[in-house]
Amino acid sequence: MAEFKIETRPGQNPGARIVRITGPLTLQTLFDFQRALRDELAAVTIVDLSAVPYLDSAALGSLLGLHVSCERHGRRYGLAQVPQRLKDIFQVMHVDKILVCFPTVEEAEKSMEAFVATGN
Repeated sequence: MAEFKIETRPGQNPGARIVRITGPLTLQTLFDFQRALRDELAAVTIVDLSAVPYLDSAALGSLLGLHVSCERHGRRYGLAQVPQRLKDIFQVMHVDKILVCFPTVEEAEKSMEAFVATGN
């Protein structure tokens, strides 16, 4: 099994951060993921899922929790570089129209540029 890793770095715009996940996102790794999201609140959080080969239902619930939390607190998020296997899971679970996904981290940042600048 691939080693699980979380890397956090600032985004191109002030108030944005990129969280890159490597390895399976499952119940065993979920608490580290949730802690990384909570430890440093940002106006915009982009989660790079390009190196996530698999996620389970608990992890999917956590991504939905990120969606709800951002909606509730006036923040934005995006899931970037989502592998096809994860997109298939999103579609089967009927959350593909709820979760905010972007083809690349750069496109996610560009899309959220105005929000970071104005806070809207």
